[in-house]
Amino acid sequence: MSLVAGTFAQRHNRRDKADNSSEKVKSERFDKGKLELLLAQKKYEDAKTLIDGVLADPKNQDNKDALTYKAVIYSDLSRDSATKDKYPDALNVASTTLNQLQENTPDTAAFNKLMREDLGINAISAVYSNCFNTGKDAFGKSQWDTAYTQFKTAAHWANYITQNGFSQNPDRNAIDTFTVLYVGFAAQNASGFDSEKGFKNPAMADSAMAIYTMLADRKIAIPDMAAMYQFMIQYYQYKKDKANVSKYLALAKGYYPKQLPLWNQLETTQMLAGGDYSEVIKNYKAKDAAGSLSEMQYVELGETLAKAQRDSKDTAVVSEAGVLAIDAYEKAFAKSPKGLYAFNAGVLNYAEFSKLDDDFYKSRGEGAALKAKRDAIQKSQMPLADTAITWLTKAYEILSAKTDRDKSETISLNRAVDIIANLYSWKMDKARGHDTTAYDKAETGFKKFDALHNTFQ
Repeated sequence: MSLVAGTFAQRHNRRDKADNSSEKVKSERFDKGKLELLLAQKKYEDAKTLIDGVLADPKNQDNKDALTYKAVIYSDLSRDSATKDKYPDALNVASTTLNQLQENTPDTAAFNKLMREDLGINAISAVYSNCFNTGKDAFGKSQWDTAYTQFKTAAHWANYITQNGFSQNPDRNAIDTFTVLYVGFAAQNASGFDSEKGFKNPAMADSAMAIYTMLADRKIAIPDMAAMYQFMIQYYQYKKDKANVSKYLALAKGYYPKQLPLWNQLETTQMLAGGDYSEVIKNYKAKDAAGSLSEMQYVELGETLAKAQRDSKDTAVVSEAGVLAIDAYEKAFAKSPKGLYAFNAGVLNYAEFSKLDDDFYKSRGEGAALKAKRDAIQKSQMPLADTAITWLTKAYEILSAKTDRDKSETISLNRAVDIIANLYSWKMDKARGHDTTAYDKAETGFKKFDALHNTFQ
């Protein structure tokens, strides 16, 4: 394998900070038995002197056995209480040596032999442990880039240990889920996601997704991974990838049912994405027919559909959105009979009634055609008036009985009784002179609710 800069020998023929010496290193003969004895006796500095001397000889600088022992010796220096402060960069030297050794030993079996026969696995374990702990410390301090780098190195060696038979886990395809997951968490946090602006660091977002996708493909679902699925869904929402949003929403709901409010919120966000009211209507009808909408989803969709009715220039959208907005609040009320849901259902019916009332007054005048038009409008108004009264009366009954109303509820309650009074007044006017029973009933309702004007504080 060609090297990026210089030969493998040249990359090791430099002074390491951990060498802690400015003197010329004396060349030594590579004596594996002597090195093993020094390590067994915990004479790590003597072993360092010997291995530095061995590698100072040009003919030994590509000796992979010697380089493996260098990694082992320097990792021991970093862990021994008598030497770790004297050689603060020893573990970095061990890590760099292992990385370069693995890079230049493409035959996995040959590399495994070095790790097994020359005690290299001990150096790997030390590097893994140090990187994991350093990553954990950086993560706790919100130093995401550092945490990512350290966890990534730890995960690399943890997976090497498992996949090459150096752990007690017989499954060679297993991974260190916890460490790998935290590589993803660090990358996710470093990505700086904002729901409106996207990612400050898209490369880190992509790195997180590569890790998360691998974990998801393995069907791994431990408690800590709910946040992973949330990020995956938001990532694909930002990318406008509906297929993957749906895929990971379904997985998240299956793995983490206790987080259903979160998944429903993300699903609603997806349904409302893009500001296309026709698409919102389509999504609402499909989800409603499937019976998969929650209380809060009905509320949020009701708000959006009501906005569509007000804002859209498309008459077909306005008409259908109005009907579905009412439907959404009625179904939210069915799931949880709250006064504000009933109030909104009533107000939306009243809004439809008021539109027809405007049309009625625009049709004033003499002539059979205008009279017929007014009669048709009035016929359409009557069921809307009755439905509005029904829902607003429910709101009145619930909210007036509530002792801990908030400001919004009190305002809605006062408005509800005023609208009910107005509707009964309208019904009185329409019944006057030809339907005494209907008139008396409407008058009773009017007197009751008119007397409640501004009485709720």
